[in-house]
Amino acid sequence: MRTIQMCLIAMTAAIAGSLATLAAQKPVQRSTTFEWAALEARPTPIGMRRTVMQAPTPTLDELEIHITTLNVGQVSHEPHRHPAEELLIVKDGTVETLQNGKATRLGPGSIICHASNDLHNIRNVGSIAATYHVIQWKSAATQ
Repeated sequence: MRTIQMCLIAMTAAIAGSLATLAAQKPVQRSTTFEWAALEARPTPIGMRRTVMQAPTPTLDELEIHITTLNVGQVSHEPHRHPAEELLIVKDGTVETLQNGKATRLGPGSIICHASNDLHNIRNVGSIAATYHVIQWKSAATQ
């Protein structure tokens, strides 16, 4: 009888763990669209942020897309590094990106690629707010 009780307890724990794991997993993002006017602009200490998505896709562990607006003279964050690569696409304004100690100034339409574990940040060096799209992806290699 004790063996049956222990088996039931173990099975209950395993099922509860599996259910918790399933509940924590986000659904896989399929093809969709995001309308600019529908993206809520939330104020931040340095400007604004529009969250677009952050979810797994059929081929990525996670795809994150957000849009940052930096006020004049503001910096995104101190230089840092992370395993995930990211692309930034400048929409408005003039920015300066720091990549591994090298600063590069860019304007609208420019694309910035931050490679895995490279030291980087971005600063608004123009006279108007700078807005840029951030696309970052995570895969098994970045975990």
